Amino acid sequence: MNKAFIKKYGTLLLLAAGAGIIFQLPYIRETFYVQIQNAMQLTNEQMGLLSSGYASMALLSYFVGGMIADKFSARKLLTFSFIITGVLGLWFSMFPGYNVCRLIFVLMGISTIITYWSACIKATRMLGSSEEQGRLFGLQEGLRGIMNALLVFGMMAAYNHFADKVLGAQWAIRVCAIVVIIIGVLNWFFIEDTKREENSEGILDIAKGMLHAMKLPRVWVICAIVFTAYSIYGMLGYLNTYCVKVYGAPESVGTTLGAFRYVIQAVGGVIGGFLADKIGSRIKVIIGSAVLFIASFLGFLVLPESAAVLNVVIVNFIFGLFIIYVVRSMYFAIIDDAHLPVNSTGRVSGFVSFLGYSPDIFMYTMIGSWMDANPGKAGYNMMFVYALAMAALCCVFAFVLFRIVKKDEKKAGSTETA
Repeated sequence: MNKAFIKKYGTLLLLAAGAGIIFQLPYIRETFYVQIQNAMQLTNEQMGLLSSGYASMALLSYFVGGMIADKFSARKLLTFSFIITGVLGLWFSMFPGYNVCRLIFVLMGISTIITYWSACIKATRMLGSSEEQGRLFGLQEGLRGIMNALLVFGMMAAYNHFADKVLGAQWAIRVCAIVVIIIGVLNWFFIEDTKREENSEGILDIAKGMLHAMKLPRVWVICAIVFTAYSIYGMLGYLNTYCVKVYGAPESVGTTLGAFRYVIQAVGGVIGGFLADKIGSRIKVIIGSAVLFIASFLGFLVLPESAAVLNVVIVNFIFGLFIIYVVRSMYFAIIDDAHLPVNSTGRVSGFVSFLGYSPDIFMYTMIGSWMDANPGKAGYNMMFVYALAMAALCCVFAFVLFRIVKKDEKKAGSTETA
């Protein structure tokens, strides 16, 4: 095993660890919702406002972050992001008051996105050739799941160590924040930072480059693919609750299924990446996955509301999770399929994230209103119909991108022959 191999995959491991762990702080509600709510004596609306403050700032930050990633070195940006986010996490762990915590979450929307997200994608893409993009992003997704799981177990251990649950919640947050800071220091020492990898373009030129990227039809098609796939990802988060409320599964089963996502993330991400490189097309993997989504959500629609089919529902849930993590590992690998240059990765991924992740703004409120107005399986069925529409559109947009790429390759072949 040569030094180049160790360096490449060691860097990938560090990037994957960071990609999972840095978002545990702003998304801490997914694992410690009740504990933080009780410790700070917050209402559900206030908990939601903490998250919406982060999401709103993050959405704006994707756009700006894409240009930042193409101007400054990934090493400096990643190190800054982790250390600042870790410090914000330590501040939050003091529970300084609701309004201050809202400010902290807004600031994390800057530190985890503007100086981090696009820089991480660009650093991952630069680790290998075009033929390796699938496995690189797939391994990153898989390792991200494993690191997420390990961190959550550590945070739970810290929480359970204290009889005082407020103190336990504080130390769970501190464990996460300290790990984030440590990863920031490791990024400074292990992420390569060379002159040739830094973009010499001025900010004005990069802004013009962003506008140029926005004019490319293929960039908008990638946005549409991420938008539809991310919508499906968000809806799958309701399925463990669906098993409990509609099919009568014990709450412990719902919690276990929620935690099991990390395992599926690891398996789906790795298999998706290697499969895409094996067949030579990340886009084909997305098309096939979208077809499987249609079959999966049709299954949820037609299965009767009976406890007798709970196991079938659970298996279908796990199948859907596996497929979505296969697709998630391809989100930004298809930038390479679309023949977009490496030096534009930051601005393209920033713009794609800006539009692709926009379902965060409206989708959860929309689905919640459906469920409030249509109790039981009827509300979930409305969600499944919406998911079917997203899966069908994802398939269509992926096919459109496939045709664009094939047209490029045909044109390039004709030029070489001439």
